[in-house]
Amino acid sequence: MRAWSPLVLLALGLALPAAEPVARAAAPAPVPSSAPEGTPAVAAEPAPGGVDPQRWAEVEAVREELARSIAGLRLPDAPAPYRAEARWVRAELLSLDGSYGGVITDVLQTQAAGVVELRVGSPQRDDGNFLGSDAGVARLDVPEAPSPAFLRKQVWLGLDRAFRGATLAYSQKQVALEQLSTDTTIADLGPAAPVADHTDPPVASPIDREGLATLVGRLSARFEAWPGIDNGDVHFQVLRSHETVVSSDGVTVLRTRERAVLAVVADTQAEDGMRLDHGLALHFDRVPAADEALLAQGEALVDRVLRELDELAQAPMIEEEYDGPVLLQGVAAAQFLASTVATEASGYPAPLSDGGRLMDLEPAWQSKVGKTVLPPFLDLVDDPTLAGGFGSYLVDAEGFAARPISLVEEGVLRDLLLTRAPNPHFGEGSNGRARMTPALEVGPALSNLSVRGRRRGYTPAALERELLRRAREDGYEFAYVIEALRDGSVLGPVQRPGAAAYAGTGKLDLPLPGRVYRVEASGRRTLVRGTVLAPVSIRTLRRIRATGQQEHTERLRLPVGAFGGFAADVGIDGVLSQTVDVQVTTPELLIDGLELLVERGEHERLPTLPHPLRRDAAAGESESESDDEAEPEGE
Repeated sequence: MRAWSPLVLLALGLALPAAEPVARAAAPAPVPSSAPEGTPAVAAEPAPGGVDPQRWAEVEAVREELARSIAGLRLPDAPAPYRAEARWVRAELLSLDGSYGGVITDVLQTQAAGVVELRVGSPQRDDGNFLGSDAGVARLDVPEAPSPAFLRKQVWLGLDRAFRGATLAYSQKQVALEQLSTDTTIADLGPAAPVADHTDPPVASPIDREGLATLVGRLSARFEAWPGIDNGDVHFQVLRSHETVVSSDGVTVLRTRERAVLAVVADTQAEDGMRLDHGLALHFDRVPAADEALLAQGEALVDRVLRELDELAQAPMIEEEYDGPVLLQGVAAAQFLASTVATEASGYPAPLSDGGRLMDLEPAWQSKVGKTVLPPFLDLVDDPTLAGGFGSYLVDAEGFAARPISLVEEGVLRDLLLTRAPNPHFGEGSNGRARMTPALEVGPALSNLSVRGRRRGYTPAALERELLRRAREDGYEFAYVIEALRDGSVLGPVQRPGAAAYAGTGKLDLPLPGRVYRVEASGRRTLVRGTVLAPVSIRTLRRIRATGQQEHTERLRLPVGAFGGFAADVGIDGVLSQTVDVQVTTPELLIDGLELLVERGEHERLPTLPHPLRRDAAAGESESESDDEAEPEGE
C-alpha cells in the first residue's frame, strides 16, 4: 500500500479505483435548468432532513449527468455503457506535530477530490477487474464548496475519459478471456442494492485547534526526561470528511465522518547501532475535547512509548531461531488476526490479466469455503451492527444494509467479505462489506470481528504452563510470548533491510514483532529484540492450540481489500485517509507454526549530534561556543 502525506488525501489502489486530490475550484453556481434533449428525466426532490440543499442539488445534477452518459455515450463497434458511478469527498484535515515541547506542524486544510467509474458491456461481462488498465476510471476536479453546475461539468468530462478507457479495457479483456482454456461463467457484477437515498445526520463537533496544539506541545515536552531516546513526535490529526456516492442504479450514499488519532512515535539506537522505533495510537471516532482527560491519556501514552522503547534498546538480541509454540497476548492476537483474516477473507475474485487470472493475488480463503480453517472450538463473527463497536455502520458504500455474518463456525469457513463483485462460491449476493476510505478507495473489509470460543479458555498461569509444555515437546526449555506487533499504521515501513523476511508463493508477510519475551520454566521473562516473524501460510490459523479466558478489544485502522490489513504499513500520513475503522475482539492465542527468525544485518553509527530541539543539546552547544571563545584569553 502506497503511503501519502496527510495533506494528500487520495491514492490510486491496485485493483479497485480511487483518486488523487485536486486543487480548489470555482464557487457554487446554480444547476442548469434543463438537460440536453434525450436525457432521461430526473425529478427534483427536496433535500433530506439535515442535508445542505446545495449539496443535494449537486447530487441531483450528478444523477442527471450519469443518466445522460448511460444513454448517450457511444462509439462505433464498441460496447455501450450500462452503469456509472461518481464518488467525491470534501474534507477538513487538522495536522499537528509536536517535538520536544515545540509544535513543528500546525496545518488546517480543506480539500476536495472525486472519481467516476464507468462500466461497458453487461453485468455478465464488462471491463471490470482487469489488471493493467484504468478500466473506466477517471479522476475529477471537485470544488471545495458544493457547486452543482461545476461538478456536473467535471463528471461529464470524466465520464468521457472513462468511456474511452473502459472500451479499450473491454477489448483487451475479451482477448484475454479467449485465451483461457476454461470458460468463465461467473458474472462480473452482481445485482444492485435497492434504490434508496442513504444519508447520515450532519456532524459538527468543534475543533479546538489552539487547545489541541497546546496539548501536543505539552505532551512532546515529556521527551526531555528520556535522554536515551534520539528522536520523537506527538501527532494529533483530525479528519472530517463529507463523502458522497451516486450511482446510475439509483443508490445514493451521503456520509459525514469525524475521525481523529493521537499517536506517539519515537526512535533510537541500541549500543550495537540497531535502529529501533516504537509507536502507539489512540483512535477516536469523534473529535475529542482538549481537556484534562485527554491530556492524562496522552501523558500515559507518551510515557509508555518512551519507557518501552528504552527497555527495547537495552534488551538483548534473540539468541537463536525458534519454531516452537508462541503465545500471542491480547493486543498481538488482535493485530495478528487483522494481518491475516482481514485480507484472506476477502471475497473479491482474482483479477484477470493478459496471461489469465492472477491466482497468486486471490485471497487464500476463497478456495477454502466449506473447509476447516480454524480449530473446531473457535468461531469468527463479523458484526457491523454491534452497538458501540468502533467498526459499526448501517449501510456500506454500495448501498447494502449491514448485517452480521458468521465467517467461521466450528472451525469451518462459511462466509466471506462480499461486495457486488460475484464470488463463485456464493452466487451474486453482497453481504454489505464494501467499505470506502476517505481516499475513495472501495473494497471488502472487516467491521467488528469477534473470536468466540466453544470451550472454556485457560487462565493466564495455565496458558503459560501449556505454552512451556508444548515447547518442551518440541525440544525447547523456553518459549516466546509476543505482547504486541509493530504498528505500521503509525510508524510506516521498517527502515532496516535486515528486518525483512521474504515470502514465497502463497505466504503472508507478518508485521515485525514489537515486544517479545523469552519465557523460561523458572518463570523468568526476558524482553528480547531482533526478532522477525517468518512468512506464514494462512493454514497456520488451524494450529491455534488454546485460548485464554480474558478477551481483549482493539481499535484498528486498516486499508480495505486484499492488500490492506494491519501489515499494510500506511504510516501516520495515511492512517486517517487510507483506512476504515475496524474493531477486533479476541482472547489470547497459543499457536504453533509461527517461526521466529534472528534479524541479521549491519547497523549505522550512532548520531554525531543530539536532536536539535533538545534543551540539553542547545545548552551543550552554547557551552561549547563559550569555551571556544574563552580559549584565546587563556592563552
